Amino acid sequence: MAQNNSDSTQKCLRELAVFALLDDEEIEMICQQGYVKKYRPGEIIFFEDDSDKNLYLLVEGRVKLTMLSSEGREKVMTILQAGDIFGEISLFDNNPHPVTAEVTERARLMILDWEKLEKMIMKQPRMALKIIDALSKKTRLLASQVRELVFHDATGRLINLLQRFARDFGRPAEEGTVVDLILTHQEIADLLGASRVTVTKTLNSLIDEGLIKMKDRKIVLLDEERLAGLIEDI
Repeated sequence: MAQNNSDSTQKCLRELAVFALLDDEEIEMICQQGYVKKYRPGEIIFFEDDSDKNLYLLVEGRVKLTMLSSEGREKVMTILQAGDIFGEISLFDNNPHPVTAEVTERARLMILDWEKLEKMIMKQPRMALKIIDALSKKTRLLASQVRELVFHDATGRLINLLQRFARDFGRPAEEGTVVDLILTHQEIADLLGASRVTVTKTLNSLIDEGLIKMKDRKIVLLDEERLAGLIEDI
């Protein structure tokens, strides 16, 4: 049974875009040096200010990264899906994690501690390139969030978020693009840095205009071109 689990994990890792440049030997090395752990929704992988130095590879499931303000208010930074790497920021300095990682959908992770990862990188420098790629994506995300806060109102920020969700979690349907992700209005508000009331009003407005609809608690983008046009007009 253990061999079957190992084979299954290697197969999953090969299918992840993040490891597209690695060959079978390198994938096998990751599986040998790391370990797989399963998490249930609501479980915390690590808290903000924890000091463990691990690299986490999300094989399946979803994880949200959050920060807490001094007043205890949660800010959702991003939602990760299969293929994403996280925990990498704390590998390169002596500082603790700047975010909390919480499982939102049953997840399976490959976990590598820093000492073993460092030895792997010395043998396979392409691993370092993948970590750098993950860091650059998070830097772009943060820059995008700052840009949205500076240049867009709540409507613009919400439309940008819906477009990002469509790219990351969207699946085509007859009536449009279904965002295959269930979030409460409060969770969307936390992602936007807006109030729940504002999010509810803005979503209702987009529904009234025939741009989106709700189906089975999921958002369906009915007219992405018109949505994009709204941002240009803001």
